[in-house]
Amino acid sequence: MRSAWVSLRKRRSPRELSDATTRLIREADTGALQRAGMVRVVVAGILLITVVLAAHGVQLVNPMAMKQIAAAEMTLALFGVSGWGSAWLASKRIAVEQLPVSTAVLDALLVLGNLAYSHWGLGIPGGLFAVFPVVWVVPITLAAVAIHYQPRLQILVALIYVVGLSLLAFGGEALTPAERQRDLSEINAVFSEQANLVRLAMILSLALILILVARQGRVLLERAVRETTLRVNLTRYLPRELAPVLTEQAFASLRRGRRARVTVLFVDMRASTSFGETMDPARLAVFITSFRRRVLRAASRHGGVIDKFTGDGALVLFGVPGAGDDDARRALACGRTLLRLIERWNIKRQFDPPVRVGIGIHTGEVFCGVVGDESRLEFTVVGETVNIASRIEQATKNTDCDLLASAETVQDADEAGSWIEVAHEPLRGVTRNVVLLKPVG
Repeated sequence: MRSAWVSLRKRRSPRELSDATTRLIREADTGALQRAGMVRVVVAGILLITVVLAAHGVQLVNPMAMKQIAAAEMTLALFGVSGWGSAWLASKRIAVEQLPVSTAVLDALLVLGNLAYSHWGLGIPGGLFAVFPVVWVVPITLAAVAIHYQPRLQILVALIYVVGLSLLAFGGEALTPAERQRDLSEINAVFSEQANLVRLAMILSLALILILVARQGRVLLERAVRETTLRVNLTRYLPRELAPVLTEQAFASLRRGRRARVTVLFVDMRASTSFGETMDPARLAVFITSFRRRVLRAASRHGGVIDKFTGDGALVLFGVPGAGDDDARRALACGRTLLRLIERWNIKRQFDPPVRVGIGIHTGEVFCGVVGDESRLEFTVVGETVNIASRIEQATKNTDCDLLASAETVQDADEAGSWIEVAHEPLRGVTRNVVLLKPVG
């Protein structure tokens, strides 16, 4: 059953959840597990104390009543131990996927077990289950399940209760009115003031759980709205690939700025002035849009983040917001992909002269962050690495190579056998020597 339940939980709607949404749900699930466990402990404590106080000072001469009270105390103690255990496991991030179903099913079995004991162990007709205070625990456990916000789990627990209570109520022979009256007279203690006190405690427990469910739902809604609003605002000045994955904490980190090792790719269209002179404004707008679409496609395919478009050029980053071991490799692959896309574009549109681009790639440390005041914020990367990448792109003109990369990038990508060094003039504005490589073939 556990594996089937996990597969149900992992099933998603046709629209895949974003990383931020998945993270938010995962955090909410873990917090709900801890709160649900502590709620079970508190509720068990309240009800156990109420049962003890209700039974205190009452002369119990009916052995059946004494056994029912003992069974109720044992059930509540197990209920509390189950809650404490689930809260502890959740705090340690142990079996988080399985805890909701296992604890909910265990709660249902404890309640049904208590009723089954009254029926088969003490001989009380199952059709009279509704008069016992323990049956009031059913809505309490259902409310506790609601803390997890899992409809399938709610359905599962409801079915367990419906089946279990149906077996109790209709599993035996139907009672005649006379038999029902006689049996009720023998268990009239369930209508006493003490029993009603227990019922009132159960209503209080149910109310506390529903208040927690409502509060938790409100907090989750406010957080979701706040993060959604943040991402909507961020899209106005952050690269579109960054906004969906930034939390408030991550944005605060970018606001402070940090140094990071990234791979920078500059791309620029060659002889774009000639296209601008021969095209009318409407066609030129479509032309530039088509070019940018291909840059977007190449960057997206290899996980690059487009920092900005500059007319007929673009700056693409690899390693933002988090660095990876394959940043340089993905940047080189992105450059090759973009060249293939441009080549197919030329064949499709028969441009004369054909569209050409220059691509320069370099790896190193940069400062990245959000700068500016609230009226005009901007994400930016600055540093020698960015300047070198720009100069490498410009060097493609003099070396007659569409794609050049620094030795640092090729080394990081572990592709030394696929690149050869090219002769070139010292890069303008760069004081140190930079070894430039081009793809073999």
